[in-house]
Amino acid sequence: MVNKQIAQEDDINSRVGIYDRVITKQPPPYYIFEYLDEKFLYDTSACRFFCIDDPMFHFLELCRVYPIDRARNIFQKEGLFSFEIAESVENEVTILAKQGLFTVPNYSISTEQMERQLEQRYTAPWTKLELALSETCNLACKYCYCSTCRDMPNQGLMSETVARQAITWLFAMSGKNKNVSITFFGGEPLLNKSTLRFAIEYSQRLAKLHGKKVFYSMTTNGTMLDDEVIRFIKRYNFGLMVSLDGPPEIHNRQCPTRDGQDSFDAAAAGIKRLMARRRSVTVRCTMTHPVPRMLDLIHFFEDFGFTRIVLGRTVNPVNPSSVDCTAEDFQEIDRQEREEIIPWALNKLAIGETPKYFPYAKEFNTEPNVSPFKCGACRGTTTVGADGCLYPCHRFVGMRAWQIGNISDGPNYEKCKQFWRDYRSAIAGNCESCWLWAQCKGPCPWEIAQADGTFSKPQYCDLIEKHTIRSAYVNHERQKLSAVIPTKVSHKSQFVNCDDKKNVTKTNNN
Repeated sequence: MVNKQIAQEDDINSRVGIYDRVITKQPPPYYIFEYLDEKFLYDTSACRFFCIDDPMFHFLELCRVYPIDRARNIFQKEGLFSFEIAESVENEVTILAKQGLFTVPNYSISTEQMERQLEQRYTAPWTKLELALSETCNLACKYCYCSTCRDMPNQGLMSETVARQAITWLFAMSGKNKNVSITFFGGEPLLNKSTLRFAIEYSQRLAKLHGKKVFYSMTTNGTMLDDEVIRFIKRYNFGLMVSLDGPPEIHNRQCPTRDGQDSFDAAAAGIKRLMARRRSVTVRCTMTHPVPRMLDLIHFFEDFGFTRIVLGRTVNPVNPSSVDCTAEDFQEIDRQEREEIIPWALNKLAIGETPKYFPYAKEFNTEPNVSPFKCGACRGTTTVGADGCLYPCHRFVGMRAWQIGNISDGPNYEKCKQFWRDYRSAIAGNCESCWLWAQCKGPCPWEIAQADGTFSKPQYCDLIEKHTIRSAYVNHERQKLSAVIPTKVSHKSQFVNCDDKKNVTKTNNN
């Protein structure tokens, strides 16, 4: 829980500049940034974004360096803005300061808090599990982490015995919860249709016996989608993601079959067969080095008939490969987002359409609570390997140092807890002093995982920051289009009621 105390006016006036702090592990109380034609303020203790004007931005720049009284004097002497504007800005910053704008959040988690939350996490009912039905695949995608990260032999296909143990365990651990979730993963899960069929039928019998409902999801490359599988998908309303990397010239280059043949036609045929029976289909495209033009990919997937588009970037933290995205690739992605994708998405929104590619968070986290858990690793995303070994999530399958037990005995809770202790130790030095911590929640554990079972320091922080800044801008522009809430803060502010400054409230721009 973030420790937030409202500052008294005398204390505010005597504060040192924000970045003159001796305590370097503290995050700044606020962060200001520019994107395209807009300027923004992020309140780190309230987790709120504001769009601000030039005078407010400049004054807050001064407040980052100087105590507020000195910043006020400099602001006035510079004469960049009229007296009325300067006075309005100063008054509003004072009001925001009284509400906690200059309050420094505490993102640290004590050992006692950590252990208490770990205990709660591993005594609560367990309602989700992933089954790696197949650790092999009929394709040989050049970027696949299954080949670049695992250090154990491929375990082939999951038997019905292992699937039965896993599903029985899940129902036994679900307690009084009425819903359980099972995700089918691979490799390519449809290489093991017999165990898929068994898993669905067996889980449905247990659901009927115990009065529960089962939710299924699956990721597939589409090449083996047949009528039987599509009936299962439609009957049980699977959450479904299909892997396809673009038009034939891209997909065939990146995702050949095991014997080096083209795979696009088989994938396209299976996906079209699915689309004939199911309206909503999500595609997951993986971009490799050098990155293609993203808007061309989007148009291709729109024309194909997908209802949602996900564009991923190739990263292999343990054993980087020649197709991994480079720093130059990430710069190119940022350029394309700024110059092409965002204008395209906003144009779609302006005419009342929902962009099928829209990676910009619709809602930001507004709770300044810091959890030690980034995701469902060692919990809801725990994955049962084909041989019954347990892993934190599907990306860890086949990595010996990251095994957390076997389904015959259930997860080793101490290993699960140590996973999160080690993760927190690895990221705390960087994350606890970051302005973005309450939104980001830390890096993906797999992306900083090492082959020896340890974590490295956080990576890709600049990419996460850029994405968040883009998202803040896009959501601000989207709100302008819908006219849901006003758009500015400062002397012409409607975010902050300047006419009745005693009743100012910070407004979340979600």
